Amino acid sequence: MDLRDVSRCTAQDPDDLLILAERLLGRSKASLLVEGLGVREAARVLDRLLEFPRGYPMPYIVGEVDFYGRRFYVDDRVLVPRSETEGIVDIVLGLGINPKRIVDVGTGSGVIGITLKKEFPNATVVLTDISPEALKVARVNAERHRCEVLLVATDLLSGIKGKYDLIVSNPPYLPRDKLGVYDRRILYEPRKALLGGEKGYEITLALIEQAMAHLRRGGILVVESDPQHFDVFPKTARFIGRFAVIEKV
Repeated sequence: MDLRDVSRCTAQDPDDLLILAERLLGRSKASLLVEGLGVREAARVLDRLLEFPRGYPMPYIVGEVDFYGRRFYVDDRVLVPRSETEGIVDIVLGLGINPKRIVDVGTGSGVIGITLKKEFPNATVVLTDISPEALKVARVNAERHRCEVLLVATDLLSGIKGKYDLIVSNPPYLPRDKLGVYDRRILYEPRKALLGGEKGYEITLALIEQAMAHLRRGGILVVESDPQHFDVFPKTARFIGRFAVIEKV
């Protein structure tokens, strides 16, 4: 049976089904694409899907997501990391800096901060999140990737002391009236990780204000947001796609 047949039966994205079949059956993607599924294999995939509500995010079903060439654990305590968020890492690496102290604000599963720790192994990396449950997931990933990071349960940077060279974040930035409009799958993700306020940018503006107090002179904030919000950002910000880069002067 072709994966596209299973996709038509389940309304699941074929790429997501490929990931599930790969993990569940222990077969390579190439093999699945060329040879398809046997009847019993298709039944196993379908049985697994039926354990979850329609539209449930595939990374939660398989318990993993790939980010910047590494595999991370995820469950419904954290937002599913999107591939576009890898752009934060790309931007940081493109800046040509060597940060010694880094904070990943609203870390969720920890993918950004842990990735930066792998790229800058000598840096001190702090992961913050308002959700203690999210930090438990981040801890799992830090241990999986053998990264020594500091986990802090706090709202944005309110529980952090000292000055930092680099602050990164993919904060919540959906306005209240857009929840569930873009993608039905976000209905299963933590609301706090999505809702950025009534207009969507309130949390980000609070983060920018706090970040300026915690960055050393010349330190940099890289934050993901909705480009429609960029007109309320500080005039010193420069924009790369859906990312804002702000240097403390």
